Amino acid sequence: MKSIGKLTGKDIGTAVASFSHFAKQKGIEDRDRIITELSIEEILLIYSEKLCEDRSFTIKSFRSSDNICIKLEIIGDSFDPDAAQSEILKGLKAKHGIKPEWTYNSGRNLVVFTLPIYHSTTKNLKFAWSYVSRYKKMFFFAVICQWISIAMSIITPILSAKVIVGYTNSAFQQVILTAIAIFVVDLVTNSSLYLCNTRYNIVYANILSDIEGDLAKASLKIKNSCIEDKGGGLFIQRLTVDTDTLATGFNTIVDQISQIFNYIGILIAMFVISPAVFLAVFVILACQIATELMRTRRLFEDDRIYRSSRERLSGFISEMIHGITDVKALNSEEAFCGELQNRVDDSNKNHMRLLIRSWKFKLIRWAFGDSGRMIFTCLLAALIMTGYFAPAIALVLYNYYQQLGASAVLILGQLLEFLKSFDLSTERINAIISTPEFPKEEFGNVHLDGIRGDIRFDNVSFAYESSDPRIKPHKVVKDMNFEVPAGSMVALVGRSGCGKSTVFKLISRLIEAGNGTILLDEYDIKTLDKESVRGSMAVVSQNPYFFHMTIRENLSIVKPNLTDEEMQDVCKKVCMHDDIEAMPNKYDSLIGEGGVNLSGGQRQRLAIARCLLKNSPIILLDEATSALDNVTQMRIQETLGNIRADKTIFVIAHRLSTVIGADKIMFMEEGRILDEGSHAMLIERCPSYRELYEAEEKNTAK
Repeated sequence: MKSIGKLTGKDIGTAVASFSHFAKQKGIEDRDRIITELSIEEILLIYSEKLCEDRSFTIKSFRSSDNICIKLEIIGDSFDPDAAQSEILKGLKAKHGIKPEWTYNSGRNLVVFTLPIYHSTTKNLKFAWSYVSRYKKMFFFAVICQWISIAMSIITPILSAKVIVGYTNSAFQQVILTAIAIFVVDLVTNSSLYLCNTRYNIVYANILSDIEGDLAKASLKIKNSCIEDKGGGLFIQRLTVDTDTLATGFNTIVDQISQIFNYIGILIAMFVISPAVFLAVFVILACQIATELMRTRRLFEDDRIYRSSRERLSGFISEMIHGITDVKALNSEEAFCGELQNRVDDSNKNHMRLLIRSWKFKLIRWAFGDSGRMIFTCLLAALIMTGYFAPAIALVLYNYYQQLGASAVLILGQLLEFLKSFDLSTERINAIISTPEFPKEEFGNVHLDGIRGDIRFDNVSFAYESSDPRIKPHKVVKDMNFEVPAGSMVALVGRSGCGKSTVFKLISRLIEAGNGTILLDEYDIKTLDKESVRGSMAVVSQNPYFFHMTIRENLSIVKPNLTDEEMQDVCKKVCMHDDIEAMPNKYDSLIGEGGVNLSGGQRQRLAIARCLLKNSPIILLDEATSALDNVTQMRIQETLGNIRADKTIFVIAHRLSTVIGADKIMFMEEGRILDEGSHAMLIERCPSYRELYEAEEKNTAK
């Protein structure tokens, strides 16, 4: 990529947009791309201010090994952009590690950026082979069978040429013997292809199963912040489309190569008959192949952008379906259809750009092919006229060229196109599994048995950060200190948006504290393994999620060996048994995606049942009874009261009346614990708590 312009706002904007398109084509991670765009723009604006707008600049971007190199060249007096003391550049360097290198040479300021690319064709092939190698015996057996069929495909056209020559020379005995030989070759070819394809299908099925399983496991390990930034459409596309391409990869490549060797056999036969004609055909094919190489290279770059737009579209469709009830209730169908249409148009525009560019190259290839056919036909006529060879030989060569013609280049183009698609799909899957673009949750290696349930925060802070560096972090928890003793029931209360739910996410390590220490049984939570942290906690959120399965299956997720007696007993404790019994299929009733067939209160009760089945020493209830009526809520509180002796119960409550009996109430305001103590103590000494409680009392009285 190369952009040239003056240091004007318009030219700078155009150059940055051009780099952005180039970066997307080359697969630079979104965060790195945005940071580099901001840096380039800021540096050019600095030079525009320090020099003048009529000065010229050039941006060159190219790939070098596993990096992308961006060179800014600004004509004018020597000036290091760091000397401008730009707050934007300082922030980008300090926070994101951007370190452009500046030099001055012969009246030109040179600023160079180097961005890492986490993928290369070599890495992608190694990654794909790691799956194929698990079944390498069967794969290599299939390859051997494939190569036997390839060898036969090379022999067949040579034998066919002997038949034609035998007919021409009246050598009928030779024709009969050759026909028998062709029959044997065909038998061997068909048997080899049968064995090859059946083995390939087995390998494909096993690889697909392995990839989809590993991709699902890797997706579940990705940090929540990354999943929220990327959107669900990305994972849907890669779990479906890309996994299939990767699984079929080596099989398809070997199969298409075998077809190419069939055409190589024809070329060998032509060379045997007439080296001069072979050379002419080779030149004609070379022109078409060069065009195909250019087409598939551009196709790869355009396909990357197209797939990204498809991910955005898939993600939006998924969100729209999940929230379809709210869309209808808000009467927002038109607005959502408008946004959907915009994403469809963007996806289709990228697809059309891909297709149009591809068809332009195909048109050039066809022009070479049509011209080549005309030249080849005229060449044969000229050679017959000069007596170079007999008409029968010309007929053989013409038939060979007809078999070769566009088909050989088409197969080669399909192979090259698939190789690029295979490379891109492998890159996209490998990105989720093993690159920094999709950071994974990290746990320690200390395992605790018999966790008591002590929780302590020491100067803990947390800010929500966007992957887009232009969005400032939003600090939600600020130097928080508190302790929840094991076996106690503690409530966390406060106005909406004060950070209560964030505290629960920090305890369960769904998010990582920016500063400070969170301790579980006096151990830094970062040093504990996943089982010690998540295995010791059961979390019930205000809007719990259920899967499109039966009630029995949803409950069995936390206890695979769940018995009917246990299931019914826990549902009775949360006042859900009678509701389930009233359903057509009782505990085997499908509850829909997200539990859509249940009311809000039923979902909360079922979530509490799921929590109780897990039987963890720590229970985190985040507005878990907000949708319940007072009678049901009292019965569930009784159930929780019965297990308080050996559980640490940490409750977030909006209704203060539900936590009056807690051992300790912590009142939170603007990311901090403002005060803590019993209900009576807070009413007496905490005005903000008293104000919140009195407001609730007035609403209840109404």
